[in-house]
Amino acid sequence: MPLGVQALLPLVTLLIAATAVAARPRRAGNGWVAVGGTGIAALTTLIELLRLSPGERVDVPYLTTFPYADLAIHIDALSLAFATMTLATAALLMLARLRTPGDRRDPWVSWLLTSVAVLAVILAQSLLLIYILLQVLTLAWSGTLDEAAPRRRRLRLLIVVADVGLLLVAAGAIQSVGTSAFSGVPSDTFGPAALLLALIPVLTRLGALAWASGARMTPVAFEPAVAWAAPAAYLLTRLLALTGGRLPGRPLEIVIFSSGLLIATAAALRTLLSRPSPGPPIMLLVAQSGLALALGASSSPLLVLASLWIWLQLIPLAGLCSIRLAPGSPAEAAAVFSLSMLPGSAAFISVWIGTVVLWSGGKLLALLLTGIVVALTAAAALSRMQAVKGAEIDVSAGGAGALLLLGAFPIAGLGLLALPAAQTVRALPGGTVLLSPLGFTVSGAPWPALLATLTVVAAIALIFRRSRISFPPPPRIRLPALAYPGLPAVPPFSLRWTTRALWSAFVAIILFAVLRP
Repeated sequence: MPLGVQALLPLVTLLIAATAVAARPRRAGNGWVAVGGTGIAALTTLIELLRLSPGERVDVPYLTTFPYADLAIHIDALSLAFATMTLATAALLMLARLRTPGDRRDPWVSWLLTSVAVLAVILAQSLLLIYILLQVLTLAWSGTLDEAAPRRRRLRLLIVVADVGLLLVAAGAIQSVGTSAFSGVPSDTFGPAALLLALIPVLTRLGALAWASGARMTPVAFEPAVAWAAPAAYLLTRLLALTGGRLPGRPLEIVIFSSGLLIATAAALRTLLSRPSPGPPIMLLVAQSGLALALGASSSPLLVLASLWIWLQLIPLAGLCSIRLAPGSPAEAAAVFSLSMLPGSAAFISVWIGTVVLWSGGKLLALLLTGIVVALTAAAALSRMQAVKGAEIDVSAGGAGALLLLGAFPIAGLGLLALPAAQTVRALPGGTVLLSPLGFTVSGAPWPALLATLTVVAAIALIFRRSRISFPPPPRIRLPALAYPGLPAVPPFSLRWTTRALWSAFVAIILFAVLRP
């Protein structure tokens, strides 16, 4: 099969499924067509990833008539790993929606077109093309994606404006080297200002995840995992790959590392201090994102691997948290455990790698701060955990079980997805990570993943069953309005002030990038 046709197979599969569903609206079998098409596309990307040689990169052009934005596909282990995880999560969400009784919406065309758009973003060959496709993705998820929810105009506008940062970065690359294509951009093209601009779309989508924690209106939400988490994670790791796995300058590394830990700490504290709500605490997804951002700021290849693995497992975890889970169900308990970053969870694999690297490098302060973030996240998750009241097996339980298996058997996730993708970002020395069916060894430090998962899960289940403990909800903390004689009262902290602060920072960064000598 020609390479040009092979590269298009996942996109063509999704488009065929969308066409079939659109030609037969409101048919009983449309959901199965959507699930089947998305699952086949995910399987196709996984097969292409397994057939890819280590370090291989392939550019497949289709149209070269657009200046600086040729329609071309870039295939490497990084793009295929994210495409596989994203499409698998999309198929899981579609199947969960299909098995949800009482929901009369018919979102299959919108969800399939959103999957096509996010896959096109992941496979795009240049920064300018990614920006264009991100706008298509925004139109897809904010149009008829969810008829039961409001249109979220402010969120959509905020994301569109934030994407201008990526457009400015692409324009700067074109001005400097004549192209924004991945294969034609040297690793020293982007300076600190350009990378800070490119971070704005990423942070905005992570902020949308935080917003989603208080806006659950439907049994299954598609956009948090597929339209927000996946593009943000891929865009950040792709930018890191374009810089050769090293940020330009030690000060920028410190700023991003500190900012990531602050984001994670704030998200964990907000979960810990707020009153419990039904379902897993989605805010802890932001905590894991902040930790991934902090670890990715380092120039160490192993920390890049740790950051990449958090981003990859975050996509299906966000999908699981986007499903309305029954209180006390096995799926909810497994989702909260996966959010906790406790030993045995999938995210703890990255925590272990980061601990080994920071300890061996003598970076004790960074290790202490990372440990505080992980401890706060674990405490916040345990405060929301409930004893399992039944053994109902459904689609969400299957997805939660798959996440537990990723933590128990790192050879599947690290070996098939994370390690090949990390080699694209920053080359790992041979023998640094050794995988086995029972765990893995990093720089000589073994981690018995299967034993840890079984031990921690059994201990938590035994504690909840024997003592039937329950964590009382913490008191709500409200910031009072400040009033002084002769001055108007200052209102409490609100989302409006957050938006103003974001816009002010955005304008300041643009002025700095434009006016700097």
